[in-house]
Amino acid sequence: MTSRPTTPLLVVLALSTVGCAPPAASPPWTLSPDSPVVVDDPVLLARMGRALDAAAEAGTDPVISGYHVRAATVVEHWGREVVAVGGNTEYGVPQAVHGEVSALNHATALVGPDVARREVKFMAFHSSSCAGDSRGCGDCRDYMRATTEYRSLLWVCGRATDRTIHVRRFSDGLLDEDDAPDVERAAIGLAADDLQRLVDAATEARRGGVALFTNPDRHTGASALSASGRVYRAAGADDAAFHYRFAVGGVLQQAATEGDYVIRAILVEGEPGSWPRVAYRERQYAFEYSSFGVSRGQPPTWLILSNGRGRFKGAPVETFLPKPFSVARFNPTAIEQFLSRQARQDQQQVQQAAATSQLR
Repeated sequence: MTSRPTTPLLVVLALSTVGCAPPAASPPWTLSPDSPVVVDDPVLLARMGRALDAAAEAGTDPVISGYHVRAATVVEHWGREVVAVGGNTEYGVPQAVHGEVSALNHATALVGPDVARREVKFMAFHSSSCAGDSRGCGDCRDYMRATTEYRSLLWVCGRATDRTIHVRRFSDGLLDEDDAPDVERAAIGLAADDLQRLVDAATEARRGGVALFTNPDRHTGASALSASGRVYRAAGADDAAFHYRFAVGGVLQQAATEGDYVIRAILVEGEPGSWPRVAYRERQYAFEYSSFGVSRGQPPTWLILSNGRGRFKGAPVETFLPKPFSVARFNPTAIEQFLSRQARQDQQQVQQAAATSQLR
């Protein structure tokens, strides 16, 4: 005779049945009606969705910012789809490997540089809102330009709340030096002698620096004119670890060392007769530094390119860094807090100097 299962056993059986049931499938990713770029290719859309699902599981370690960037792409290789994921990691002083660089490096490791360059059609980011419009930081733009067919690269954000895909063009965040606006001396907004001081300082700076591995056409000198009237200069420098120190970063660090936080103009010069190449990382430096002055009601810093033959290209720095990623956009209070702290320190130094003078 078969006995009826007891209540506890029924509960166990019910729980076992629930535990063995397959998880509910997530709804498919769909192109948002608000997507700036329309994607009609169903295969490409399916790959974007697959990349977003993979990115959602990417590991990150943003120990400083707490801002998680989960990225992925899908490439075709030997008739199969290969998924490459990446997540941002941060370490020590504010240093980081960014999510998109991590994903693209992963793709290169999986399929090789030639296939990655040809087959990486998009970079996808898993996000809760897709509210921003940035094309990444300057360093990431440099990396994408160097390793992909960047003119056709798509920048994809997947909004997790409704599983919609928002597609933009990566190239909307670029401005090649040759396409930068030509500008006459009088339109730059600097006194003739100030502009000449910048040219002379950048020319002299370029004679120095370190170019062990840098091609001559990429070696530059930079100068900066602050609101206080001081001119700073620096040259690029490389090393065996390939940790390049850019000229624009160097000249702005000199200004910061002196507590000079409002820069009117930055001038970059390369080989005589040619337009200098200004990396997007350098443009990032200039944009971030310009934010200091803008926060104090000053005009944006101008970035000027000199061909060493009396011709110039130039514009406010945001022209050279379209769709920027910047602390001024995602955490403007950090700028205000930093400048206020510096001002208090300066005031304390003045007071201490005055007290010391009275004692004498």
